[in-house]
Amino acid sequence: MRRRTLGITAVSAAALGAVAACGSDDGDSTGGDAAEFSGELVIWADETRTPVLKEFVKNFEQEVGVKVTVEEHVETLREDYLTATEQGQGPDIVVGAHDWAGQYAGAGAVAPITLTADQQAALNEAAVKAFTVDGNVYGVPYALENLGLIRNTDLAPEAPATFEELVAAGQAAGTDEVLMMEVSVNGNAYNAYPLFSSMGGYLFKDDGTGTLDPTDVGVDSPGGVAAFEKFAELGSAGVLKTTYDATNCTPFFVDGKTAFLISGPWALTDVQGAGLNYEVTAIPGFEGQGPAAPFLGVQGFYVSAKAKNAVFAQEFVSNYVLTEDLQLKLAEAGGRVPALTAAAEAYTAGNVDAQGFAAAGENAVPMPNIPAMDAVWEPFGRAEADAIDGASTGAEAAATAAQTIRDAVGA
Repeated sequence: MRRRTLGITAVSAAALGAVAACGSDDGDSTGGDAAEFSGELVIWADETRTPVLKEFVKNFEQEVGVKVTVEEHVETLREDYLTATEQGQGPDIVVGAHDWAGQYAGAGAVAPITLTADQQAALNEAAVKAFTVDGNVYGVPYALENLGLIRNTDLAPEAPATFEELVAAGQAAGTDEVLMMEVSVNGNAYNAYPLFSSMGGYLFKDDGTGTLDPTDVGVDSPGGVAAFEKFAELGSAGVLKTTYDATNCTPFFVDGKTAFLISGPWALTDVQGAGLNYEVTAIPGFEGQGPAAPFLGVQGFYVSAKAKNAVFAQEFVSNYVLTEDLQLKLAEAGGRVPALTAAAEAYTAGNVDAQGFAAAGENAVPMPNIPAMDAVWEPFGRAEADAIDGASTGAEAAATAAQTIRDAVGA
């Protein structure tokens, strides 16, 4: 059967470089002819991406002649997809976070995706790395997110260069709180990681190529212990508190009770609604230590290993997802910087908030996508909270968390 490539006239040359058309099985050139596909392509996405995708696929259906159904799944999308594929069901494509990749690949739930050298070069390098497991790329990235420092410029005119400067400026502002950063009674490893990394802590050893060793846990490494000792110090000084959680961090900031908020782009709707004068900059590291490296979160498109229209699904994610048009629409809907470099440049031009978060993510590291990461969140968070509350010393908290993680990984 002759296989023709999808027409890719909608794909930006700037975004993809030269996309070569595949030849037919008998070697004839097919140029940009539309593919001879039939049937239906099913995509699962969350409530934010579903409306954008539904609009996008209308034109796509007209151009290609294949029906595309986008189904909305809320909260349990990750689990729903895994369960469905285990039963040989589910969608052809699922839209989700990069840290699902290790679990999905290990379960045989997603298929590797082939991107040309030009396509990879057109994408943020870290975004591609985030979806890579054992040398294979399992997702086509479209958006990036990371934490940054949101500062009330009326209360703190200058961006702090170090965390110590941040604390001093927060105290000098005369507000109720020095800083708002979500901790909660159970701790929060995601928000704590930038400060943890600044002190030299690591979760799993990186071999230098991005491959993580789940048997080499660094939570109680010298840098890790130093980080937890910092948490204890900041807790004792009242800078970090376990009473800071998702219910009050942003509200306290918009009410002027603090000059600083460590959060992500999701907080900006409330900040803008309050009419504050603010700026987004990088989270500063500790004086004399490394930069504060937040986690990089990447959203992308996976192709199901059980896809009923696998060839077409691969074509959709490797060509049509990599258009400036779709990536910009998804960026506008979610407030995230596109993974496609050309789209990111267009999105951040004149957008100071996007520029701020992009700058804050210059040292970001992809959140580990290996299954062992599931063993980190609870014990790390608990240790952070205990150190801040003074229930444990920093060294004790780090040792307890590290051993709990090792036990879980080795189980």
